[in-house]
Amino acid sequence: MRNTIGLEKPHKIERRKKTIPYTFVIMWSSGAIFVELGLRYADPFIFLFLRLFLSAFIFWGVVLYLKTEIPKKKNEWAYILLTGLCMQAGYQIFYFLALDNHISPGVLTIFLGAQPIITTMVSKEKSHEIQWMGLSLGIIGLILVVADSIAINTFSFVGIVSAFFSLISITIGTLLQKHIQLSQPSNMAIQYSGAAIVLFILTIVTKQSIEWTAMFTVSLGWMVLVISVGATILLYYMIQNGNLTNVTSLLYSVPPVTAILDYFVFKNTLELMTISGMILIIIGLFLVNKEGKFT
Repeated sequence: MRNTIGLEKPHKIERRKKTIPYTFVIMWSSGAIFVELGLRYADPFIFLFLRLFLSAFIFWGVVLYLKTEIPKKKNEWAYILLTGLCMQAGYQIFYFLALDNHISPGVLTIFLGAQPIITTMVSKEKSHEIQWMGLSLGIIGLILVVADSIAINTFSFVGIVSAFFSLISITIGTLLQKHIQLSQPSNMAIQYSGAAIVLFILTIVTKQSIEWTAMFTVSLGWMVLVISVGATILLYYMIQNGNLTNVTSLLYSVPPVTAILDYFVFKNTLELMTISGMILIIIGLFLVNKEGKFT
């Protein structure tokens, strides 16, 4: 019998690659649901620390098991650690600070929705007019999805500054990640380790509390295995192998998918404006992807 182990038809590989963006969006969108559940039992910084620490532990285990290469030069370590501090620590720290200082999730989503546009402007990758049209439709759709949250929001200076730094952190981190060629287990082990150290210090300084319950354990496990390991691997893969405009534009679809999950989990209703925003986001993503690729 012919040995077919390790052999796979090209069309099957391509088909699997095409499912990566959709899988990522569903996984990433679920994060908000489990964060909301977990924060009922733990303060944000200790929740983030445990997530990053356990994620680092898993990836270092993978590195040791697979014997993947680790950087040999100090500047490589510094570059990867800086990327991790932006993508894993800075982005999430300022995200939680914005929420804690009276910036509603809706307004924060609009802030972060500027990432694809900033990334397109800063990166050297060529973008077409149709992609800009798609990005614009995505922003409009995003505003419609979170319109209710925007309407009831009261702004604070600290909250706005925190939202701005959250946006800057993830944008810089994405641009830096594009140039990392190290194997993903080693890359992510280093990034999560550096970010975990920062969160550990914040946890001690701010005196965080935690209540271990079955629900918190499930929430933490989901954030580690599904988000920090699964979804982040897919995100980094797409960043390294795809067009940054296309990849970052996927984040437009996270709020509407989260709204759908929120409907099924917490029974919160979907308004007509939210559904209209979802449709615009879908059209926008189609236009962005029309002139590029995710992977």
